[in-house]
Amino acid sequence: MRKPYPWGAILGGVGLHYLAYMFMQTLCLLAETRRGPSLSDRMHEWIPAHREFSVFNATIWLPGIIGFILLLAILRPGKCVNYLRVGAAVSVCRGIFIYVTSLGPPTALLQDTPAAMLSLTMNDITWPLLLRQWFPFDVFYGGSGLSAAYLTQDLFFSGHTATTVLFLFALGRRDFWFSPALAFHVFTVGLLFLTHEHYTIDILGAYFVTYALYAFFEKRRLLFATETA
Repeated sequence: MRKPYPWGAILGGVGLHYLAYMFMQTLCLLAETRRGPSLSDRMHEWIPAHREFSVFNATIWLPGIIGFILLLAILRPGKCVNYLRVGAAVSVCRGIFIYVTSLGPPTALLQDTPAAMLSLTMNDITWPLLLRQWFPFDVFYGGSGLSAAYLTQDLFFSGHTATTVLFLFALGRRDFWFSPALAFHVFTVGLLFLTHEHYTIDILGAYFVTYALYAFFEKRRLLFATETA
């Protein structure tokens, strides 16, 4: 007998995931009011920056993430619940990490950012600003996805890396959709290196934190019972 669709777990996971995203975005916005120093990066010395491709970091990544979540919700609802639950923990940790230590943007990103976007103060953080930050709908029609404020210090750890590698953990290597998810992940990380959107340590750190959180959920039996692929 086929198990009933876990509507409650899916809807609860979506709500939890988005609340964690709002929490993270709020802390990232607050982190912009305290400027940190830019650091040297060996990979950036070896790979020239191609900032012209930076638009794809939002316009491909975010629709891709939403598309994969919808795909899992339809075909692998149990694994979708796990992605949403662990992803919420990832967002909370990321927001805290970013807020507690101010880390300035990589040189190429800093040079590509208008001066007005580097002077955010606490007085600039208003409710309308927060609402636009929490609901970045402009990404779907060619914007940056950060219509309220262009975040430059949301660095450690890389959200692009964490959100895409989490699909791999949630799916498992035997799942048919593992290979497409892996290709999406590699493409996303490749763009990060190419555009100097993140320091190398941001990308590497994302793997360790995301794996640790997924393993914690698994060990504590906080994961939803998944269907076979």
